[in-house]
Amino acid sequence: MLREIIQIGLPIILPFVIYSLWLKYARAKAIREGHDVVPPWDQGPWLLLFLIGVLLAGSILIFTALTSGSPPDSIYHAPELKDGVISPGYFEPKKPD
Repeated sequence: MLREIIQIGLPIILPFVIYSLWLKYARAKAIREGHDVVPPWDQGPWLLLFLIGVLLAGSILIFTALTSGSPPDSIYHAPELKDGVISPGYFEPKKPD
């Protein structure tokens, strides 16, 4: 569950968090300099932020898929129960012919 939150949820939310921090800074700067125009929250680029988040999450998932795991030709050995102890499953490299 935590992996899904970090790899999918966080990248989708991150552009919104960055935009809200920028908006807070821009409003404070506008008020400090005496401008009447304050950037509105409700007219934000919501679709663009969502698409950036989806692209970021997709790129993280693709990167994870390409850089982790065992080689495709490796042999998987399932977990076994031996003498009351469960030995975990593991991958073994394929032996050369």
